[in-house]
Amino acid sequence: MALGFASAITTGTAATAAVPGDGTTALTAAPSCWAIKQSLPAATDGVYWLQTPKLVTAQQFYCDMTTDGGGWVLVGRGREGWNFGYPGQGTAAQVRNTPSGTGAFTPAALPGDTVNGLLNGTPVKDLPDGVRLKRATNAAGTAFQELRWKLLKPSGWSWTFDGGQQLASASFGANVYTDAGLTTASISKDSVALPAQRVITTEASNKNYRKGFGHGTRVTGGSNAATNYLWTNASEGSPIGFTQVWIRPKTTTSDYGTVPDAGLPAAENTPLVSGQTTPVTWGVTGIAGGGSGEQNIEVQGLAVLGNVLYVGGKFQYVQKGATPGAGEKVEQPYLAAFDVTTGDWIPSFRPVLNGQVWDVQAAGDKIVIGGEFTSVNGEAGTTGLAAVDPVTGAPVPTWHAPVTLSDGSPALVRAIDLEGNWLYVGGNFTRISGGDPIGNQITLSRTARVSVATGAPDGAWKPQFNGSVIELDATPTRVYYGGYFTQFAGAPARKLAVITTSTPPAQVAGLNDQSWLPSTSNVDKQYRQIIREVGDRVWLGGSEHDFQVYSADTFTRITGSISRAGGDMQAGVDIDGVMYGGCHCWNFMYSDAYSYPDPATGGFSTVNQVWGIGAWDATTGQFLPNFNPSFDTRIGVGPWEMIADSNKCLWFGGDVNRGSWDAAAGAYQWLGGFGRFCGIDHTAPAVPTQLRVGTQDATTIKIQWTGTLNDTSVKYELLKDGRVIATNVAGWSYTDTLDGASHRYVVRSMDAAGNRSASTPVLVAP
Repeated sequence: MALGFASAITTGTAATAAVPGDGTTALTAAPSCWAIKQSLPAATDGVYWLQTPKLVTAQQFYCDMTTDGGGWVLVGRGREGWNFGYPGQGTAAQVRNTPSGTGAFTPAALPGDTVNGLLNGTPVKDLPDGVRLKRATNAAGTAFQELRWKLLKPSGWSWTFDGGQQLASASFGANVYTDAGLTTASISKDSVALPAQRVITTEASNKNYRKGFGHGTRVTGGSNAATNYLWTNASEGSPIGFTQVWIRPKTTTSDYGTVPDAGLPAAENTPLVSGQTTPVTWGVTGIAGGGSGEQNIEVQGLAVLGNVLYVGGKFQYVQKGATPGAGEKVEQPYLAAFDVTTGDWIPSFRPVLNGQVWDVQAAGDKIVIGGEFTSVNGEAGTTGLAAVDPVTGAPVPTWHAPVTLSDGSPALVRAIDLEGNWLYVGGNFTRISGGDPIGNQITLSRTARVSVATGAPDGAWKPQFNGSVIELDATPTRVYYGGYFTQFAGAPARKLAVITTSTPPAQVAGLNDQSWLPSTSNVDKQYRQIIREVGDRVWLGGSEHDFQVYSADTFTRITGSISRAGGDMQAGVDIDGVMYGGCHCWNFMYSDAYSYPDPATGGFSTVNQVWGIGAWDATTGQFLPNFNPSFDTRIGVGPWEMIADSNKCLWFGGDVNRGSWDAAAGAYQWLGGFGRFCGIDHTAPAVPTQLRVGTQDATTIKIQWTGTLNDTSVKYELLKDGRVIATNVAGWSYTDTLDGASHRYVVRSMDAAGNRSASTPVLVAP
């Protein structure tokens, strides 16, 4: 029976009893639908158990065993309302159990990790049959078309079809197109004779921003009726057709390989923070002095000292929750402190500033702030740069480092970084004095370094920039600068400079203004807002919408990404080998792209969704699509500062005003200017020991091992010849069936978060 769109589901094959590889049970799971069809040609459409080395444990999927020779696995289906997100949509059970019919109109799609598990390492671009779409072409659901997409570059799976993944070819039945520039976002090959040869996956206002696999205007009959296979929002035309998405990986049992005698290595979760915000009770609200745009937002700087979070910006109030009670909305502009654990405001910290704070730096027994203020608590010597007591917020009486501009206009400090006994500062100022007592003014240009102990500037170390500094990162031997400057000490410095910490300061040899490659030729749009040295890598981000990683020694670009729809990268922090980049980008991130505004010019490899913050492997630069943050902002500016606390939680600040969904409360969490994402468990449990044969009779054998005492959260996986045959085993034994052959067993621990320990050495039995 050919696969249609009826809702009936069958399970199993033409075989009358389960046999290895037929997919009828978890213990006889097959490596692919295709493998089942090859060994059992009579296999019919239905639900089967599949298991690959990368999928790890057996799961159930719907297989089409009829179309074009069969062997297809269903990875998603639905009408309008696809989110095209890496985590998938709905549940795996919905995908496999309701593959068709009107009950399948609400989109359901497998998570990207599951699809990659089915692919078992086969790059998406190397799938011989590409990605298959089966789409309805009439309202009654009695006519359908077959489409094939051959992806041009991606290795891993991405659902972000609306982002315009590049295609090597697109086919509508027998009509195959190989035009340059074909993408999954929009294919326009329709005509009067071929009305259904158009695919639109992008959102549109006339569709109420509901996405799917849309037709063009030549396909008619659409409506918003619950039973119509062609959906329109009203009478706008270009209906979205009910569509199934299939792939046909050809994984076989030979892909399992042999487990080494020493066993398998640990498999731990990627050390990402969770994309769900951890509740914060208090926040900051209002814009002191008014103003709009990204220069006038609630939070611009964050720092953690001990168990206290210090928040700086242009906010006017501290506030508890969305509906504060009496005494729960207090005027405390520009700088405030909060308990890191509870998120409660600390009312004993009450500095009085008269201007915006741009950066906050913890420095041992003090908090150093930079910004546009001219006084703290009315004290002299606190213009633009000051140190305050971490308990009270009062200026430290023995620390001074005021800055000014020689023309008398307001000076400001935008960036501060601590390295050794020095604080490196940058902004827009040309004179600095300091120390205890305050010494004579030193003339310099846009940057200085001052003593952590007293604020006294180093008069022998005076870099000279011809424009403002907006970001810096100090290391023991060099300081990275980004900003609006075009020269350092009269030499070219195209919005980026790397300066020695030795005296006199000089540009690091070989790392001149030609060492980095901006995303645009417009010099005015090349400024850097993120600079972070992480190990032997340097991360750069800013305008225009790029985030790049370079080698620290030669400054050779390793890779990069471009935010296509949204804005510049403006904050970054590394935690546990992951680099997080914050931006006012709310749509797509193009990997291995280097040109703006058209990422295709740089030949991007893949596209993924991004929502205000993205995550990358700090060493390789690979985008990590599993991080899917859930938060929102007041005006779309996004995170302007991000830091990590001692618990490796990621704190982010800007104009954020909403956190993740709180199921218990039935509402989204309220955020006031800042929020946090805390880490997921990524440490493997202890390795089990003493894998051995227990009892044995004519038909069964008991495999035993020694596990972790008094820890019921740890379960165990038993593998036989490289395949998991038992999972979530709560005890320390498993009884297997004898088949007359010897097999290779290993066992490993698994915790509730999915971290797997290394396995025991191989036990050959019986």
